[in-house]
Amino acid sequence: MINIIIQRLREQFRGVSIYIISLVAYSLLMVSIFPSIQKMDIQALMSSYPENIAKFFGSSGMLSFNTIEGYMSMEFLSFFFILIIVFYVGSVAGSAIAGRVEKRIMDFDLSQPISRTKYILAESIVAIKYSTLIVVLTSFSLYIFGQIFDAHFQAKGLIAFSVIATLFLWALYGIAILLSSFLKTKSSVMLITFAFTLGSYIFLSLTRIVDKIQHLDKISIFYLYNSEALLRAGDINWNQAGILFLILVIGLTGAILIFNKKDI
Repeated sequence: MINIIIQRLREQFRGVSIYIISLVAYSLLMVSIFPSIQKMDIQALMSSYPENIAKFFGSSGMLSFNTIEGYMSMEFLSFFFILIIVFYVGSVAGSAIAGRVEKRIMDFDLSQPISRTKYILAESIVAIKYSTLIVVLTSFSLYIFGQIFDAHFQAKGLIAFSVIATLFLWALYGIAILLSSFLKTKSSVMLITFAFTLGSYIFLSLTRIVDKIQHLDKISIFYLYNSEALLRAGDINWNQAGILFLILVIGLTGAILIFNKKDI
């Protein structure tokens, strides 16, 4: 099990490094232009946007755009940040089972003295570790860049954001690894994971502007992830955090049960 963890850490290191560098660079860009955003006439900007369009991209609309928390949430953290890392989550989950079965190299992996359960756990430990690292380093970069450009984030808010964003990605990994256990190709796992994430975000956004489905907002997994509220208040809803962790556990458990009975 340890050998598989070390091997996967090495295999994924370069790709994860590219994710981290890209996200940190984008964080630098967004934070560096925030002082210019603050000098704009936000009220005039608000009047140029239909109210429903503004609400679609953020629960507070344009009202919070002149705060660093609202600005970064709307422009980066509420969806784009998650979507980028979902490519990593879907890729590694898809590769773990479906991709290796597709390439007919799973027999070699299982020829090692390791059970199927430990094999999935080893793959998952690496994915969980790297997704956590991506979130933490991005959050840390936001704090540093905020200090440099006088756009200060609350440390408490960034910590709360890091915790929930990490658990959110773990939950998406739980869904992706479950898909990988019964789908036949890596690409199908990635596509469905991406579509689920995108669809959940769009659905939650629609509940903000369509009164008839407003009460259905809790159906979306993005209901459990509000980057602006986390950054602003720094309060973690531990019930929601528990639900995200439970999704990971259910997905991982389901994947283990299916994989143990799967003919390779």
